[in-house]
Amino acid sequence: MLMTMLRSSIAILLRPSVTTFEAHERNSLRWALAYVSLGALLTALLGIASFYLHRPFMDAQLDAIAAEFTNFGQAIGQDLPIAEFMFPAETHTPILSNALGTLIGFMTYLTIVFLLGKALGGSGTYGELAYDVALFWVPISVVSATLNVFSISLFSCLTAPVVVFVSFYGFYLTFLSVQAGLNLPPMRALVVVLVPTTLFFMFFCGLFALAFLVISQQG
Repeated sequence: MLMTMLRSSIAILLRPSVTTFEAHERNSLRWALAYVSLGALLTALLGIASFYLHRPFMDAQLDAIAAEFTNFGQAIGQDLPIAEFMFPAETHTPILSNALGTLIGFMTYLTIVFLLGKALGGSGTYGELAYDVALFWVPISVVSATLNVFSISLFSCLTAPVVVFVSFYGFYLTFLSVQAGLNLPPMRALVVVLVPTTLFFMFFCGLFALAFLVISQQG
């Protein structure tokens, strides 16, 4: 079954359309979660590689950033532990964040999209939507994790445009999957996709600002 899902993912990535999603659609939450779990394992392994490859470069950059923030902290009379805030000290941190991030992100986003879709008149099932989203979520997550491995120093200039493209492509595939999985017209599907995307963006911006504020008050 996982091989069938892999073939379906390839078909969707190469021929993205609502028709393609519907042709490969199944009402199976169990297999959707199994596929996403496999993707989470792969992203975790890539997280290990990324951690060890990036650490020397990040340490050098953090030393420079820490020096700047030390000067800033002295100016405001606060000790800002920016290095600890920006980069994990333990190897297991990026591994767990990649694996759990894929699983938790999938379920959270899926549930929000499903509830919004139902509120706007969608007639699809949770299992159908989960299966459709999983078919592109997994390869997009793996590709993103792979790009992160090679986003080092000057290579970042090469991977950055690809990362942007993959992000927009993932958004487009989400738009198509919502139409197929929830049987929604394009405009309603667009609303369903835009609302959680905007909320997540605002949440993480607020979380970062709050974390920085808390750190700035320490010392």
